[in-house]
Amino acid sequence: MNTGLIITLIVILGMVIGFMSGRFRLGLVAMTATTVLCLTGIMTFNEAYAYFSNSNIIMMGAMFILSGALSKTSLVYQLRQWVIRHSGQGQMIILVYMVICAVMTNLASPLAILSMLLPFMTALDKDSPIQPSHLLYPGAVIGHSCQGALPLGTFFLMINALLEGNNVPESQLLSVVDYAKVVCVPGIISILYMAFIGWRLFPAGTIDEAQLSGRSLEGSKLTPLQEKIIYGIFILTFGGLLFKNYLPVDMTAVTVAMVLILLYLQILDLNDVKNFMNLDGLFMMVGVMPLGTAMQNTGAGDLVADTIMGFLGGSPSPLMILIAFYIAAALLTQFMSNTATANIFATLAIVTAMSRGLDPRPFAIAIYAGATAAMLSPTSSPSIAMAFAAGHYKIKDVLKACFPLWIIYGAAMIFMAVLFYPL
Repeated sequence: MNTGLIITLIVILGMVIGFMSGRFRLGLVAMTATTVLCLTGIMTFNEAYAYFSNSNIIMMGAMFILSGALSKTSLVYQLRQWVIRHSGQGQMIILVYMVICAVMTNLASPLAILSMLLPFMTALDKDSPIQPSHLLYPGAVIGHSCQGALPLGTFFLMINALLEGNNVPESQLLSVVDYAKVVCVPGIISILYMAFIGWRLFPAGTIDEAQLSGRSLEGSKLTPLQEKIIYGIFILTFGGLLFKNYLPVDMTAVTVAMVLILLYLQILDLNDVKNFMNLDGLFMMVGVMPLGTAMQNTGAGDLVADTIMGFLGGSPSPLMILIAFYIAAALLTQFMSNTATANIFATLAIVTAMSRGLDPRPFAIAIYAGATAAMLSPTSSPSIAMAFAAGHYKIKDVLKACFPLWIIYGAAMIFMAVLFYPL
């Protein structure tokens, strides 16, 4: 075992431990790993830091800003008000609430959903058979399991960044709809399960609003014209993503141009850009992406793939490899950052798939989606932790209600990934 291989494995292990510790920013840990690999000569400077100019990373940053601009409008506020006025009582209120959570998670973060819909939950009558605790945790679960189920957001860009980092041909990169078409059916299953079965398994009770203090959603402070401009830019951007192969210009530049327009029109300012950019997430992606290069340069990728094959019995089927990776990622995400878990296991799965001559896309999509579907533990994500604390749930309540969905969701995710990308 050569020195480069040993250093690469140690760095990867250290990064995983850093992610799991929760003591440091994910971006800091990932960039430290990349920098160590550069300083030790495992990668050249260009190999280590070239991804700062990667088109997917740049587009991802621009999309973060555009999504933040959308959050400044009254769209979500009006949506919430419509729900409160028209949802009525009984079973329909549960179903409508879950659908709204699924839609909103593609426009905002799961953490924001709790704040946005808090007045809806607390408006329930104390004598109603449906109590806030019936909605809080299920809504947070839907906020994770339906991420990317609509052709919005940045999930396909994150996967493309990992695929490019492992030298996957451009022909195998994802479009804006490729991730959504795999995740939509498991997402719908999650909505139906929580709307008709899952919510009943949580105890009835009030929620602790103090746990969510300072996070209320107010109406928009933008003018009607400014809101229309944001809506128009958002529609044009995603229209461009859908038809980017037919555009005469690069879609990444178009996305950046849309941000510049909002800045020139003073709808956004530089503080908005700073707040919406999510630099920690971008730095984590830039730090994780070169790991594929390091593993290929040193042979660590082949070693990891061979080790996994050994655990699975020598010559496992491609489906068995996918299932094993999925279960490992979906389990670990219950105890550490779901985003970090998704990036680590998707990278390992891509390397393993390519070493076996398999299409890496079903591995990347299924594992990324499974690792972000946090639901079994309060340590799995900030939004789940907040819901768990505010609702005064017990672990046994969560497991009883969510474990069946975790199994069904995983089976559906693997089925859909293999359906669209046969192994």
